[in-house]
Amino acid sequence: MKLNGEAEDSVLQESDMKGGKGNGTRLTLVHRYIAREFLLSFLVAFLFFFFIFFINQILLYAQRILLKQVPIRQMLTLVALSMPQILLYTIPFSTLSGASMVIGNLSSNHEIIAMRALGISLFQMLRSVIIAALVLSVITFTIADSLLPVSHLQFKRLYTDLLRTLPTMELTAYSVNEVGDVVIVTQEVQDGYLEKPLLFTTNTSGEQVLISAQSGTLELIDLQRFIYRLDLQQVSILSSEPRQDTLGDFRYGEGESMSYYLDFSSQVEQVRNVNPSQMSSRDLIDQIRIRVEDQQEVLSQRRDQLEQVLREIEQAEGSNENEYGESLLSDLYVRKASLERMPQVNFYLQYYRAELHKKFALSASALILTLISFPLSFVNIRHGRLFGFGLSLLVAALYWAMLFVAQTQIIRTSLHPLFLMWAPNVIIITVSTVLIMRLRQS
Repeated sequence: MKLNGEAEDSVLQESDMKGGKGNGTRLTLVHRYIAREFLLSFLVAFLFFFFIFFINQILLYAQRILLKQVPIRQMLTLVALSMPQILLYTIPFSTLSGASMVIGNLSSNHEIIAMRALGISLFQMLRSVIIAALVLSVITFTIADSLLPVSHLQFKRLYTDLLRTLPTMELTAYSVNEVGDVVIVTQEVQDGYLEKPLLFTTNTSGEQVLISAQSGTLELIDLQRFIYRLDLQQVSILSSEPRQDTLGDFRYGEGESMSYYLDFSSQVEQVRNVNPSQMSSRDLIDQIRIRVEDQQEVLSQRRDQLEQVLREIEQAEGSNENEYGESLLSDLYVRKASLERMPQVNFYLQYYRAELHKKFALSASALILTLISFPLSFVNIRHGRLFGFGLSLLVAALYWAMLFVAQTQIIRTSLHPLFLMWAPNVIIITVSTVLIMRLRQS
């Protein structure tokens, strides 16, 4: 067996030229050769995955922002600020694809067999891939822990500024929009202009009100509290007071114009709020500490209540039984069962813990996913680079599915999120180890 192409020329010819240093030279040349091939494959895979996520993001913003005539420069800035979120998945999946493509290509060209015949172990052969994957894992964690929180903060500021300058940005054309306690049904929405809007709301007297108009113009009048004035033209108003015994009283009115005030602060707060996935690990740890204290207090109160109910049950059972005593005892058992059935899982505590461990697990996946490509080195395959890329797509889809399932289970079980978030990585490591051991024995 011998190396093909560039690997054959570089390893065999240069090692002969350097005599006694041939073994070290061979390793250096192999590392450079594989590192160069890995970098090329990584870049190709990175562009592929990045393009997919980027196009998805562009389409999302085109629907929500670009159609509202937001300047292209600001829209591209929003897209750029959302790039860290894209890179969190692009880098691990690209690392997996790059390693699979390189190892698949080496295997199909019999270069791995040739290098092993020269006394180069599998670890020495793929050391450059492992080091590169480790570096990319560190980069992924840096993006998740430092760059993402900063970029999200800038994103919120820019988006808030756009809300000030474009009052209809949170209103979608030909749809039902909820602004505070008002539901707005729209047709065409453009530059603060609403065509034939319908408003459903409830006034302070509890009456249900329907307001329709031929057109409306939305204008920001309170910059600090995000209060907008909706000037309506050719207005019709229908109000009713629902009653249980009758159909209720209906009132109808018309007018040439009407001003209605809308509170958009709830929409702004949704943008300003920081999700756990956008926090740094330090902030997540602080929030987890607070949630743990809250949970301990709730559990302590529940234990005290349960102990009190148990004491009352003991006293009731020891007293003379009569009709009142039996009723009281039955109520106590109901309270006891209710306290015992109360969920032990704190949603927010589970959520913050899950995001903290997800940050580390997803960063480590750039290295761990690379391991699944190592069994390819024991198999002679055709079209190795293409096969490796196809395998990486399959593994990436499975990993994504496992991570998604793990996230959906965090509030359904009292199991610590550490086990759920790291489960996909553990499965990948286990499968990779089993495959390598079986192939080595065959």
